[in-house]
Amino acid sequence: MNHRSDKMFAIGHLVIPIVLFTLFQRDHQKIQLLLVFLSFFWSLYLIWHAFIVKNLYLYLKKNTYWFLMLVDVILNNLTYVLPEWEINAHPTWLLLFLVPLYALELGIFPSFCLSMFGLGNIYILTLVQGGNFFSMDTMLVAFGILMSLLFIGRNSDRLQKMAYYDALTQLPNRLMMKDQLTASLRDASKNGFRLSILFLDLDQFKYVNDTMGHAAGDVLLQTVALRIKKVLPKNAMLARMGGDEFTILIPKMDTSDVAARTSEAIIETLKSSFPLNHNEVYITASIGISVYPEDGRDADTLMKNADTAMYRAKDEGRNNYQFYTPSVNQEGIERLKMETMLRHAIERDEFVIYYQPRINTKTRELVCVEALVRWVHPELGMIHPKDFISLAEDTGLIVEIGELVLRKACMQRKKWTDLGLPLFRISVNLSPRQFRQLDLPEVITKVFKETKMDPSLLELEITESAAMQDVNLSILMLRVLKDMGMTIAIDDFGTGYSSLSYLKKFPIDVIKIDQSFIRGIQNRDSDDAAIVRAIIVLAHTLKLDVTAEGVETWDQAYFLEEQNCDEIQGFLFGKPMTPKTLQDWFKLEHTDAAVGGY
Repeated sequence: MNHRSDKMFAIGHLVIPIVLFTLFQRDHQKIQLLLVFLSFFWSLYLIWHAFIVKNLYLYLKKNTYWFLMLVDVILNNLTYVLPEWEINAHPTWLLLFLVPLYALELGIFPSFCLSMFGLGNIYILTLVQGGNFFSMDTMLVAFGILMSLLFIGRNSDRLQKMAYYDALTQLPNRLMMKDQLTASLRDASKNGFRLSILFLDLDQFKYVNDTMGHAAGDVLLQTVALRIKKVLPKNAMLARMGGDEFTILIPKMDTSDVAARTSEAIIETLKSSFPLNHNEVYITASIGISVYPEDGRDADTLMKNADTAMYRAKDEGRNNYQFYTPSVNQEGIERLKMETMLRHAIERDEFVIYYQPRINTKTRELVCVEALVRWVHPELGMIHPKDFISLAEDTGLIVEIGELVLRKACMQRKKWTDLGLPLFRISVNLSPRQFRQLDLPEVITKVFKETKMDPSLLELEITESAAMQDVNLSILMLRVLKDMGMTIAIDDFGTGYSSLSYLKKFPIDVIKIDQSFIRGIQNRDSDDAAIVRAIIVLAHTLKLDVTAEGVETWDQAYFLEEQNCDEIQGFLFGKPMTPKTLQDWFKLEHTDAAVGGY
């Protein structure tokens, strides 16, 4: 049990010596004066530890408050039996000063135990000095105790639960974890133990919230918590830190292998599907581990380093665990710096769009340009997407960046229309997170209105893996986008895990063959060449156009033309270029008919 107000608990004890001194002035018994001093010094002891040493709250923990209660019960018993009280003037009501203190500080159960001991002291008093245990005085004391338990103790327990426990999962929260970790560190330092902190984050949990609703997300969190608890060591503590983040404390650990085995058990138990809204959902976890004393000697450092190691686990592909190392910390610092710079880049409009041409293999005409984002940092210069897109996806900034790219691309297409350039399409990539935004159609509609662009000139590219994350939602979203008049393309085809039964349901227009297959078609008898042939036949059977990405040699281009690939994109025809460079390229290619020469 965690402390609420140890200072109030200590000060409250001063009431007892004050009351006893008042009784001494009335009765003038020396033993009463001795009891005044004993109670006063006990109160001073509590006040010293509460205000000066500031560790009284440690004595008020679940396993140590019995020492305080024992002293109070002994003093209470001595107060009852040592002085000579008149038969009808037993100070049984002194118990009513102690019970509320315990009820307020520790809740119903400890104050109930104190009450039982106190009533036992009253019974001993009646045996020693005579009187009726079931007198009206005892009944009034019992009634007072009952009221303290019901009103003070129950409310105290309720406030305790609200302050130290997560309402959704009923697990300890961040505050409780911090307190328990601090106490465990003190114990580990004193006795030479090791302990570890596991920081766990659920991968792609936001996807469940976005697609199935927060109620389903809450059920998933509760189920995940139950599964994790079942595989933890007996002495481990599981806490929910907020959102989809959990922390596990393993105290009194012999070796770091315990933390590793626990992490492996958690990853294993999460492999099974979670039934949710009549669907099966799969969730994985990334876990970061820090160990005392190697990775820190205080709670804040250990938790920070475990968090840093967790991000390393995400960078390593998710669904794994990583121990903290100093190099990981440096990576975490760099990651934070990059995230800060990325936010500033959005605010300062540091992103520019480059355009790569796509050529029709039959007419040799420019049919589309793909919009590719670049980050121009004022000090670091040009930053390639591979260095920031993953971070943008993890932090959610990709949604803002994606909308920014979409708006700039549409504005540029409108400018080219006004300049009299042909009506070739402009292709924009949608990130997995952006594609899962339920307001995506509204965002695109708003961009169309702002830029006055014809929707038929926009092509949206969605990766195969993103489309397959939730097939039913993808079908609905693609239908809405398709009905708006846009062309829909599946990007990086062949690298995911889509099946024909799902592919034919997607309302799409174009399949883009991933460049990893194009590299291998130099050899006409290679597996890559066979796969490319099969994809082209499959697409045409489904009445879809095919685009080949990453074409860099004439041999590749000739092979794709022979296989009736509809469109080609790659460095052979043009690298990503600025709008002005693309305009110059277009004039040159069509003036010299260079494109038609292959």
